[in-house]
Amino acid sequence: MIPVTVKGENPFKEYRQVFTYSKGTVILRICSDFRFAAYINGAFANNSQYADIPEKKAYNTVDITRFLKKGENELTVIAMSTDADYSVARKMSPFVAFEIEADGKIVKESGTETLGRESSRYSLGDRITPQIGRGYNYDFAAVENEWKPVTLSGEKFNFVNRPVKNLVVSDKPAKSEICAQGVFKYSGGETSAEKMQNAYLSFKRFSDMTGKDRLSGSSLPGNVAFSFKDEKADGIFVVVDLKRETAGYLDFEITVPKSCKAALGWGEHLSDLRVRTAVGGRNFAVGINLKAGENKLDEYILRLGCRYLCLFIESDSCEINGLSLFEASYPFAKQNKDFGDRLLNKIYETGRRSLELCAHEHYEDCPWREQALYGMDSRNQMLFGYGAFGETDFPRASIELFADTLTPSGLISLCAPANITFTIPSFSAYWIIALCENADRDYKEEFVKRILPAAERVLGVFEQHTSDKGVMSFSECGFWNFHEWVEGLDGGDFNRKDKEEEKADGILTAVTAIAAKKLSALYSRAGETEKARKTREFAEFLEKSLENFYDGEKGLYASYIMSDGGKKGYHGYMQSVIAAEFDIPKDRLASLVFALKNPTGRIVPQTFASLQFKYEAIIRVDGNTDWVIDDVCENFGKMIFEGATSYYETENGEADFDDVGSLCHGWAAIPCYIFDKYLINKVK
Repeated sequence: MIPVTVKGENPFKEYRQVFTYSKGTVILRICSDFRFAAYINGAFANNSQYADIPEKKAYNTVDITRFLKKGENELTVIAMSTDADYSVARKMSPFVAFEIEADGKIVKESGTETLGRESSRYSLGDRITPQIGRGYNYDFAAVENEWKPVTLSGEKFNFVNRPVKNLVVSDKPAKSEICAQGVFKYSGGETSAEKMQNAYLSFKRFSDMTGKDRLSGSSLPGNVAFSFKDEKADGIFVVVDLKRETAGYLDFEITVPKSCKAALGWGEHLSDLRVRTAVGGRNFAVGINLKAGENKLDEYILRLGCRYLCLFIESDSCEINGLSLFEASYPFAKQNKDFGDRLLNKIYETGRRSLELCAHEHYEDCPWREQALYGMDSRNQMLFGYGAFGETDFPRASIELFADTLTPSGLISLCAPANITFTIPSFSAYWIIALCENADRDYKEEFVKRILPAAERVLGVFEQHTSDKGVMSFSECGFWNFHEWVEGLDGGDFNRKDKEEEKADGILTAVTAIAAKKLSALYSRAGETEKARKTREFAEFLEKSLENFYDGEKGLYASYIMSDGGKKGYHGYMQSVIAAEFDIPKDRLASLVFALKNPTGRIVPQTFASLQFKYEAIIRVDGNTDWVIDDVCENFGKMIFEGATSYYETENGEADFDDVGSLCHGWAAIPCYIFDKYLINKVK
């Protein structure tokens, strides 16, 4: 394939290629630097560029035969380039590359015959988040630019087949319902999202604005005409409920009597008595310029994660025919599972839904705020998803993406494939664990041998960072010693400019020991006998060093040994990983599990991120699942009874992290793992 580009500052470019079809099966292979959407004869055909690097530039393969007619056909592509490095992608030179194959023969490819232009309708919008990058502004009234010959980009890429399946995008938008409406008055803000967040809202009854009954007339798609004149207002607002957390692409069909401006926002809740569009410098909204008459857009560039959409229209009347999302999901296989109880089944299905919403090009921590691939988050998602989906190829792709983007320190990046040297050390140990667990599930010799050198390098960094006390925290700048979101384990200021106090890190020692033990077994399976022996010895040394963290007076393990030798921090995470994974005296084991069950005044409770270890430890000691299943029902059933359709990032929900807590997070799908491992056999 030949990369082509369009000169110009606008990061949104459009491409056009005419080709002839007579008969047979036709395949399109296509990729871009960041995001794209491809259309055949005006019909949406494919999108979703795999998050990759120039050395492994992945192309999508799609059968386009069903879109074709005999004679002349047209491929058009809308592509967006990123203006900077973000968690979800690294900046590359703008390009699109494609080839069209008919019955095994290339009949057309990107090149000098391809036409292109800067988009006149799309322009660069506000930064959504530091992880996702920028959004867009869309102008329905813009005059389209003239098509001109493209330029060959001159960039060298190593093109490879997309390592995961294409996303499945629904043909029809999700059913939605108008749940609030009224008039608004802007009161300040720089971005569209801030203006929406700060606006004065005045609720008006649905029947007063539409002349229809709300119960029968608020469903979309449909034809809902709003009208309300208020000289003090700037226009009409409408809030739409998708009925459940959803990830997908915008369906928008609005009619207005005259041209006007609008803003569209998205969010997961209505805790602000509105959709929370702006918080802490994050902007969940795009600006739209509406022309008089119909304005219809099926937008396949920016994937949104939300439950609610809100629309602010600077007009005293409008007609809404569609406002929803085309759901986008990875084609995971699903098995029907029945645990003999409606609540248990609902808890499991909500966990599986959470996992689905957090996996597209790769695993994502959350579909709303970041859409980013993290080492620990993804390991949990892989482990929890093996039983839910039986999928091993998708995990391997994310594992390899980390291996391809190791930082100069030798550890995995904070997020892959981002061009970020900043990293969380413990997440690198989890990445090794994820590799080994994947091999345990479905051993692929060629893959394992390809990734083992990267795993060896990562483990070598921990060996160099080990003292007689255990693995030391990474005190240098550029390392965030995060474990989970509780006091004492949140790693402090990740933007620190000064070196931290060096201390032995108990949790890092424990998870590195687990990683080394599992890696040793993987080396043995791969025939690397000597490396297996040395790695096993390192694992044994780390396991013995955990004794340094034991506090006999408290009967607990400290999380840290400070530079002066004092022990500090007694966390549920530390107790649970020790009790779940290591051989310790039975009286200690019982003491740790007692504290895990009764943490108040004894230990700092743990979050969903490490909850798996707590449940495994309790089952290991008690020998039955009753307490654990009851606790799962308490923790996760509570969310369901609150109306959740996916599991929260933490039990604090949207209020956590200064009001940016996600209501859908992959690492919270623990019930799927517990039920599949400990409960399904009981049901059978």
